[in-house]
Formats: sequence, structure tokens, C-alpha cells
Amino acid sequence: MYRARLPRTKLLSPLPAARFEGSLRVDGRTLLVDGWRGVIGHNWGTRHAERWIWLHGLTDSGDWLDAALGKVKLGRVTTPWVASGALSLGGRRHALGGPGRKVEVHEAPDRCAFLLTGKGLRVRGSVAAPRKDFVGWVYADPDGPEHNTVNCSIADMSVQVERDGGAPLELVVQGGAAYELGMRERDHGMSIQPFPDG
Repeated sequence: MYRARLPRTKLLSPLPAARFEGSLRVDGRTLLVDGWRGVIGHNWGTRHAERWIWLHGLTDSGDWLDAALGKVKLGRVTTPWVASGALSLGGRRHALGGPGRKVEVHEAPDRCAFLLTGKGLRVRGSVAAPRKDFVGWVYADPDGPEHNTVNCSIADMSVQVERDGGAPLELVVQGGAAYELGMRERDHGMSIQPFPDG
């Protein structure tokens, strides 16, 4: 992936089900961090996808969904949604997305309904939050174009999992899921922070 020309954006979540300990100091106030759930991930590359979504949800039992979806511009053509990610159930990881896998997305700046598939697996879900809980910023490509990006890391997520030969499951994350949408349009109605990217 480091040497491959496509995709031009690479991503990795080495710790999709992390637990954090320590403290934070904000405006003279100390907040203790004791067993906070979260994710450590990173993306890098020479160009962002034309449009992207990042989804992450971690349940109290340790099951999680971590997925990136993108529409990639190839010359004048923009691809349909392509997904890459994983679902962990009971400590067992199931790959989602990839070439030829079915992906359905119905997104808006404050919500998304999705279908992701893997080998013997269908994951249908939704994620949403009130607009006031999102933060927006400008995300610049290294070669100049810009995206507006909106993110909420205190969203609600509900996921229904259908497995070949297994009982269906439902995963629910209340107030702790992440939803991010990167887009070209600027008329989405979300406030954009006045800080330049770069």
C-alpha cells in the first residue's frame, strides 16, 4: 500500500479498540481519564478522496466497527463508493469492503445509513447526531483543492449484522460513535472553524 499509486490516501487503525488512562488539563481544569474508550488511527497520502466517510463504533463489550468509505476521482470519472474496514465480534475480526464488495450509502452532513459486506457477512447500520454536536473545518489537498469536513465523535450508531450460518446480531453505541464526512460542497449548513489547514 505504501508504494501503490492508488489509493492516493492510505489509512490505518492500529488500535480500533483502545483504552486511555491519564489526565487532560484544559483551561486550568484537570480531567481524569480512566478507561476511556477510543481509537488510534492515521491517514496519509498525496490526495484525499473526492468524497469520504469515516465510521467508528466501539461497544461496552468490546465489539467494534471501523470503516472508511470513499469516492475516488480518476481523471474525469469519480468511482462509486468503495469501502475498507473491519468488524470485530467477540474478538474475531471480519474484513469489510474491498474490490467487488457491495456498498450502499445514503449520507447527509449529520447522518448516514450504510450497507457494507464481507465474506459471509452483511452489515447494515446508521449513525447520526444533532448538528450542534459536529465540528467542521477545511481540509486541504497537498496540491491545492479543498474539502469541507464535518465530524462528530459523540454520535449514536446502530448496526445490524447478518452472518452466513449465524444468528443476526445488533450492536448499539449511544453517544460514543464517530461519523465524518468529507465533501466539496459548502452549502451543508454546518459551521466551519476559522483555522486554516496547513
